[in-house]
Amino acid sequence: MVKRDKGRIDRRSFLKYSGLAGTGITVAGCTGNQSEETTSVNSGGSTSSGNNQATSANKSSTDFEYVTTITPTSLDPMKGSDNIEAILLHNLYDPLLYYTDETPPTLQNWLATDYTVSEDKKTYTFSLREDAAFHNGDPVTASDVKYSFQRMMDMQQGFSWMWSGLLDPENVEATNEHTVKMTTNEVFAPFPYTLPFFFIVNENEVSGNAKSDGQFGEHGDYGTEWLEDNDAGSGPYTLTKRDRKQQIVIGRNTDWWGSFPDGNVYESVTTEMVQESATVAGMMKEGAEMSDQWLPLKTYEELDGVDGVSVSAKATFNPFYIYMHTQREPLNDVHVRKAISFAFDSETALNDVMSGDSNHLNGPLPSAMWSHTNDLPTYERDLEKAKAELEKSDYSASDIDLTYTYVSGLSTEQNMGLLLQSNLQELGATVSVEKAPWTKITQMCTSKDTTPDMMAVYLSFSYADPDTFLYPAWHSSSHGSWTSAAWYENDEVDSLLTEGRQTIGKENRIPIYQQAQKRIAEDAPALFVMNQATRNAIADSVKGFQDNGIIGYRQSFQRFYQG
Repeated sequence: MVKRDKGRIDRRSFLKYSGLAGTGITVAGCTGNQSEETTSVNSGGSTSSGNNQATSANKSSTDFEYVTTITPTSLDPMKGSDNIEAILLHNLYDPLLYYTDETPPTLQNWLATDYTVSEDKKTYTFSLREDAAFHNGDPVTASDVKYSFQRMMDMQQGFSWMWSGLLDPENVEATNEHTVKMTTNEVFAPFPYTLPFFFIVNENEVSGNAKSDGQFGEHGDYGTEWLEDNDAGSGPYTLTKRDRKQQIVIGRNTDWWGSFPDGNVYESVTTEMVQESATVAGMMKEGAEMSDQWLPLKTYEELDGVDGVSVSAKATFNPFYIYMHTQREPLNDVHVRKAISFAFDSETALNDVMSGDSNHLNGPLPSAMWSHTNDLPTYERDLEKAKAELEKSDYSASDIDLTYTYVSGLSTEQNMGLLLQSNLQELGATVSVEKAPWTKITQMCTSKDTTPDMMAVYLSFSYADPDTFLYPAWHSSSHGSWTSAAWYENDEVDSLLTEGRQTIGKENRIPIYQQAQKRIAEDAPALFVMNQATRNAIADSVKGFQDNGIIGYRQSFQRFYQG
């Protein structure tokens, strides 16, 4: 195979330019082709046009301004799934269970006051709180829960993958007005940890606003069009206005069943969507309360020096892998993969590319996740060990001619590739650094033949359980997805990961996952580069922010207040 020698730099040049690195996370589907109209929502649920954009200069002290460079595709709780959508949805809607703000987070009751689990560990019975009401005043009932799950699984979008094949709609029963019974098809230990992403909608309101002409049979369009400009939730905030590519405003639900902190809580939260990171920086300097986590590293460094602004940088659950295609020569040889692992300079990756805020990733799990173990094979940079591993393989250094693929525009991923290229050049191997749009990369990974040799991936954190990292990445049943781009196959690991999700109790599951981590690390199917720090610029006046590492839940606006 002939590959182009593009973008090659030596180690000295890399160190010279690595200070320009930015930071970014791969988020699929965070922008969309949307219309430009502005919609305002009044308390009666009707809509009207408007264009009254809030600014830092004229907002009151109880207005919170969140500035982001990404745009949500949908505000439908059964369609949204990326970071910005998760932020908005869990502030508008309530799930059965909720995540605490600790690290690692634990579960707490929410719409469900408690639940029990059957002896066979497959049936969960939830008791609903009786004081919860939707934003239009309707009570939250078990029928709404059943309808919400039926809608989720009929639509097969958003977070539905968490329950696909594990829980069927007919096995969600409303046994009375405030009791819901859910029976999984098999034992699935992480099940409760998925429920903070199962948002409950008002059945009467959604079905009453559904168009008859739609793709969901008797449900028509299932209210999908209506839900883009209205909400049918019971959460701490209500949708006030949506200007498709510019602004979304949510207002505090004063009748919410939950509690806000004492003091100056935020009556309104405005999400401002802008194109350029420089605009975000300017708005933070002018008085915005919080930025998103997608800005270049240099921008955060600049904002950290602004009076009244601080930057939160915390490594929680944001592992960065460089997958190696284990079913393609020469990466099908474990000794070649180990040679590459020993050749890669992880210290430079952390201290030069990432400015030292991120943590080493010792194996496939970040250290904040329970069941993580440090008792694993490690591959610190050692060229002599790299050469020794290569001698054990069926290949010479000149046989190693690989392509590293990263997401277009993500400078951190690009610079990791340039570092890898420089490191392997010292070993005598060749790496071409190539970029591609995220949509193309996800399509490439559906086939063993088109998946890149090596690929940069931030493995998204979903629910607070080791299964969310290990099963999608390392179980062979996950092949054909970007989460499993190593095409790794190990019968023992498959067995362990299946056992782990079917075993109840952390104390019983921990040794299973520790053994799985050890076997994966021994096989070196990826460079476990780092657990990247997640950054947000935050006004010093904002109190109550805690980074628990959970998508969306880091921005639980009902926990924030003006200090």
